[in-house]
Amino acid sequence: VVRRGRRSSGINAEYGDTGPNMILFLVLCLGTVSANVGTDKESLRLSIGQSGLDFASDVSAHMLSELEKFAAGGLNLPDIRGDVDITGLRLSGLHLEKPVLSVIPNTGLNVKTPGVELQVRGNWRYNGWIAVTGSLTLTSKLDLSVTAGAYADMVNKRFATVPKGCSVSYRSFSIDLNNAFYSWIVSFFEDTVKSEIKKAVCNEISGVLRTTLNGVIASIPHEIDIPNVMSVKFGPDANPAFSKNQIDLPAQVSAGGQSFPFKPTGISGVMLPGYMACILLSDYTLNTASFAALQAGKIVERLPNQWVTASNPLMNTAYYQTILPGLYTAHPDTAITYKVTNTRYPTIQFLHQNIMLHLPVNVVLEVAGSKAITASVTLGVSGVVKVNGGDITASVTNITHGQTTITLSHG
Repeated sequence: VVRRGRRSSGINAEYGDTGPNMILFLVLCLGTVSANVGTDKESLRLSIGQSGLDFASDVSAHMLSELEKFAAGGLNLPDIRGDVDITGLRLSGLHLEKPVLSVIPNTGLNVKTPGVELQVRGNWRYNGWIAVTGSLTLTSKLDLSVTAGAYADMVNKRFATVPKGCSVSYRSFSIDLNNAFYSWIVSFFEDTVKSEIKKAVCNEISGVLRTTLNGVIASIPHEIDIPNVMSVKFGPDANPAFSKNQIDLPAQVSAGGQSFPFKPTGISGVMLPGYMACILLSDYTLNTASFAALQAGKIVERLPNQWVTASNPLMNTAYYQTILPGLYTAHPDTAITYKVTNTRYPTIQFLHQNIMLHLPVNVVLEVAGSKAITASVTLGVSGVVKVNGGDITASVTNITHGQTTITLSHG
């Protein structure tokens, strides 16, 4: 689940040459092939594979009836003037089949909807040697193919959609003038109506992609405030990448309103083929949140607690009888309490399959209500995150400490 990424010089100064790396985390599975999609400021990426698109297609199949109701009555065709005037053309019926979604490399997302059934009603007027009027019903079955592209609007700090292609091909097409005697008139305008339907359908889709959908995207806030903690800013990092069977959306996410003593370093890696989706998250994003929300004194833990109970050997002076005999002599077999406080924000590093947490803390050991020992230490906690059968598990593999300064108040 974790793959090595580029290093951040911002934290190297404190932790030597290790440097925080990138984590490729997690919806289902991640791969080992290197692929730089965004810039060196990319800190989050959403990748969607073909199986994810197939799943979206399956989900949409359960929503088609609602889409049909929404679309029916919403499409108007322009009036057609000539030997026969066709006016008031309006979509009155629509039936959709499950769409097929695929990626066109370097272009966008293609949506094919086969066997779309349309019914259009309107009026006609024959302007020949005698004026004749009536109503008409148009029925057709067609195949629709639409390609939508996307780009990073860095000015407005959002992704935006744009139409890249639209094609309509007819399987069947018929016009009923509701009067068999005048059926010969259809030949005057049938080809024109076919063409107008194609243009109207594609223009409607183009409008949705250029205006409606972008309006929805624009309404999504680009900064979320967490009261009394921090704000979270997010936006695009680079244009979406459309490759074979995969879409990648590179983004920048960080705690907002602050400057940080470290820099983003980008993300590298790619999702393995066959999986639905994954989120690639850099340690930079997590460290900005830590810097904003967990400055010195924000983490306070007292022992004993639910994890370290009073029965733990650490919770009695007998534990220190050999290494700190003065403490034991002053307080033999006496209960101990600890207060642990962070002295700086924690930092997270990702390296291969490991997640490493560095946390400088101040530990106060109290006996009989008085301070006995004060220790300053940097804790290092290593853990592993695994994905197995769709379940995500984490475990601590190692706990270390750096240089420790101890002040004794007793003994």
